Formats: sequence, C-alpha cells, structure tokens
Amino acid sequence: MDHLLPTRHKCAMLQNVEYVKAESFPTDSEPVSPDGLRETPVDTVNAATISNVEKVNVLVSPTVEDVYWLSDCLKDAQNAIVEYHDEKPDDRNFVDCTKFFANKTFGVKIQNNGNASGDINLIRDLPSQPSYKICIHDMLKDDTRDNRRMVTVIIIHQLLHAIHPSRMHDSMLGQKGINKLEHEIANRASYHDALLNLESLHQSGKVHFCNV
Repeated sequence: MDHLLPTRHKCAMLQNVEYVKAESFPTDSEPVSPDGLRETPVDTVNAATISNVEKVNVLVSPTVEDVYWLSDCLKDAQNAIVEYHDEKPDDRNFVDCTKFFANKTFGVKIQNNGNASGDINLIRDLPSQPSYKICIHDMLKDDTRDNRRMVTVIIIHQLLHAIHPSRMHDSMLGQKGINKLEHEIANRASYHDALLNLESLHQSGKVHFCNV
C-alpha cells in the first residue's frame, strides 16, 4: 500500500502541493475497506481534518488602494516606527504609536502628486484624524526590491506627519523635525540604501521632497 502514497513514489507533482502537510496523508491507524482502500467515514470529516491543510493567506489591507504590495510597505513602515520611535503622538489620547496605528486607517496609492515622492492629506489644526490618504510618486509603481524599500521610507515620513502634525520638516524649538526623525528611524531599521536611492532621485530632479 505504501507505493500508493505520493510521499513514497516521489511524484514530481508534489512541488505543486507543498502546502499539504505530510501528516494529512492516511496512516496505518485508519480503517481499510474490503477492497484494500483506506476509508474515512463522511461524518468524521470535520474542522480538525481540514486544519491539517496549511492555507496560504495573503494579507491585503482593505484601506490600501491600487497596488497590493503597498500594504506590505505600510506594515513595515509602521513596525519600524513602533520599534524605533519613542516619542508619544501629538494626540494625547494615545500613549504610544502602536495605539495610534490601531485606531486609524491609512489609504496608500500610487499617484503623481505634484512630483513629490510622497504626500499625505494632513489637517494641521487637528492632533489626529480618523483616516489618512498617502500618495506615492508613480515613478515607484513597479514592484521591485528597491522600490519597496524606498516606498517604505516614504511612508515612514508620511506616518510621522500623521503622528506629529504640529512639526515641520526641519527641527525647531527643541523638537526634532520630520526629516531628522525619518532618517533616524530608517537608519536604525537598516534602510540606508533606500535613503541613498531616494536622495539620488531628488538630486536628479525626477521627484521632489515631501511638500506637506
């Protein structure tokens, strides 16, 4: 009987079903019918049996528009800020950035918005808004490793605007500006290459700095 199992006869098609766990195949403890085939009673097929299959889950935030991989960049940017930014949000209703992100929604889309590498719909009179729209320059629309890393840094910058709407790009009144915070977080999160690539794009005149 063992030769009937895919795991025994080294079927080349197994590469197409790698999400099936080995233990989901029949074992010797399962009942065998008179014709020699293993059988599983219909009434025993339940959630426990189904759980033996590893489902491939693709997480796509419903608030992220246009390009699916932008949701990955948004999550990476949020994680970098949570890990490396110790200051509390301007909105004192939130004790930290984790709570802030958990109670806000963010839409990210590719769009040439005045040639800025990134932009956010920020209402400066408010310490925070219920939702934010972030635009990324369409020069970065292709899903490549370099673009993902640059977009992540751009989103870090825009999220910092949402967290600290009272701050300007440059440092003033004893507070670090958004540009300084972005560079500190990106460097600590090992996005040095993305910072250099973005600087090259800015120097070439192909995109401009954030115009918030």
